[in-house]
Amino acid sequence: MCENMTTFLKTTSFLLLFVFNPAFFAKPAQAQNDPEQLAKNLVENEQYSEAIPYFEDLVNLYPADQELNYYLGMCLVETEQFTDQAKTSLQTSLGKGAPSKSLYYLAQCFHAENNFSEALNYYQQYDDEARKREKRDTRLDELTALCKQQINPFPKPVVETIEEKPEEPAAMPEIQTDDVEIPEGLQDSIILFQVNSSIKYLKTDQFKHASALQAFVQAWQGEQELQEMVAETNRLRREYNDAFATEKESIADAILVLERETYAKNQEISENYTKARRGEADYWDQASAESIREFNEIIRQMEDSIREAKAAERLKKLEAQKPVVLPDSLIKKLLPEEPAAASTGITYKIQIGAYSKSPPDWVQRLFKKLSVIRRIDQYTDENGVTVYTVGELKSYQDALLMQSQVRTEGVSDAFVAAYKDGERITLKEARQITGE
Repeated sequence: MCENMTTFLKTTSFLLLFVFNPAFFAKPAQAQNDPEQLAKNLVENEQYSEAIPYFEDLVNLYPADQELNYYLGMCLVETEQFTDQAKTSLQTSLGKGAPSKSLYYLAQCFHAENNFSEALNYYQQYDDEARKREKRDTRLDELTALCKQQINPFPKPVVETIEEKPEEPAAMPEIQTDDVEIPEGLQDSIILFQVNSSIKYLKTDQFKHASALQAFVQAWQGEQELQEMVAETNRLRREYNDAFATEKESIADAILVLERETYAKNQEISENYTKARRGEADYWDQASAESIREFNEIIRQMEDSIREAKAAERLKKLEAQKPVVLPDSLIKKLLPEEPAAASTGITYKIQIGAYSKSPPDWVQRLFKKLSVIRRIDQYTDENGVTVYTVGELKSYQDALLMQSQVRTEGVSDAFVAAYKDGERITLKEARQITGE
């Protein structure tokens, strides 16, 4: 009896460990489909040449990113490409938080161009900053000694020359993919599938190989199944918390099974995406430069259309939310008349924007929509900033009401501004004058 109780307690403790700690078995549910991660994986496998095109494209997109510049410079030096591009990337990577090894690679760039004094300077900096364990995996001592003797062990830097390119072959004929059945949820959807560093697909009908498209469809279907498995696992964990002790063991077994299936599904999704990517990359590796350029132009036009459609949809939703604005004449009839009061010179306006230059396009579109129901005034302050306002009210409470209306009309950061005889003052000063 005692032995059985001990076994039961051990089993229960183990089950509680993974039930209340989802990360115990969990792996990210979203399959990897990221060019930066692909490039970093290639670096981990020392496939530096294959990683270079990815990092070149990423640095073009984010030229000031220290980490991306470090990876590009490292890959170039590791493949003995001691170019100005390598040196510039490594110099950009320097700064707070930069890997100390960027100094080591930069020293090699100067060493390769016979700038021995600058190379020694960076070798010394690296020697001072790097840890002993890291330096053991480098040629620091050997290269430093050669540099002091003014010996250059590297091949001459690559001199980039413009050569007349041979006539490129005609584009390959596209392969029919009509036989692949596309699931309903994937039809006419935007897929954002990155084939390689320069090619991406937005629609399934852009695939060239039936086998690659089939692999992509299987990966997409796998992600839908994965979401259902994760949802079911979370449901079982909640059920486990409220279950009787006699039921917990069977629920825990079901969770274990789902965790194993989730892991296997993640692997399957990743393999199918890789198969799809490789199949399409093979096609584009043999395509002409003109075909690639024309295809990327199509993608650019599609992205522009998508952005315009999203912007139109946002404006449509804002228009649908437009509140009913009563005419001023009707408001006066509905509100009780108040006895005339001595003028204080205080007015309140609702400020909807202030710009030193022309407002951004999306702001201009928003102002155009707002001008249908309200008059927009503007003036230039003493600092040359153009201030845009709506309304001109005598009461602070009325101003707060209009501010609320304007915010529901799309200007979420609208606020009340006070003026005395046309000059801007603080709200505190204005309310002290009016006694509000």
